[in-house]
Amino acid sequence: MRASELDSWLAREAPPHTPEDEVDGIMAGDPDAEIKGIAVTWLPNIDVLERAADSGLNFVLAHEPVFYHHPYFYPYGDERHTPALDLPEKLATPQGQRKQRLIEQHDLVVHRFHDGWDQFPKYGMGYALAEALGWGDVQVSPDYIFAPPVATLEDIAAHIAKRLGKSGIRYCGDPKMPVRKISLDWGSPGAIDIVTRATKHGCDAALTGEVIEWRDLEFARDCGLAMITAGHCATETPGMQACCEWLKSRLPEMRIEYIDTVDPDRFI
Repeated sequence: MRASELDSWLAREAPPHTPEDEVDGIMAGDPDAEIKGIAVTWLPNIDVLERAADSGLNFVLAHEPVFYHHPYFYPYGDERHTPALDLPEKLATPQGQRKQRLIEQHDLVVHRFHDGWDQFPKYGMGYALAEALGWGDVQVSPDYIFAPPVATLEDIAAHIAKRLGKSGIRYCGDPKMPVRKISLDWGSPGAIDIVTRATKHGCDAALTGEVIEWRDLEFARDCGLAMITAGHCATETPGMQACCEWLKSRLPEMRIEYIDTVDPDRFI
């Protein structure tokens, strides 16, 4: 199978996207390259690209972009997509050049599977994160609203940290307040929308990956909503691990492995 063929297959398998928001597709590498193996990851940083090359996995399927920019449909951007006005500058950085050399030297193809996986039925980001947290059977609304066993905010935050393998976690709110319902998000979806949805459903707290502090945390505080920010990588890693297992079930003859991006968060 060639990279372009897998790209087309993924587009057919994924739920429909909004064209003006499309960011999925081959970001770097030769679309005509024959696939020797697939490395699934959250974000194709230098370490991931090196490990994929060392393992002989030349198709890197990632949720996030390779050259530090979103949104952009690499390398085929046109008038239908948001232009990457700063892409040349990012490609010219030592890190951008090093990634380009790795991709060229090892004949890698980097594909972004973002929009297509975010809402993928039964496997996608929200489904996988809920399962990782042990909340698969306590969802009370299709809007990703959950009613886990009532606990204090600090206990809920500690539970999330433990289930996601984190040594610490950031949250905003009264540690002793009871949490009866919580909204679930991942990555960086725009937390004003998160807060509006959570308060609409009567949630005490909202879980997401990362936010803009001056805007989103302060909006949550003014709304009386606690917010837990577990990190972009940590909240999306379960989804990409599920993506790897889904691919294995659909492409059993292909060598497919998960390469962990490694959560960057450290706490003292």
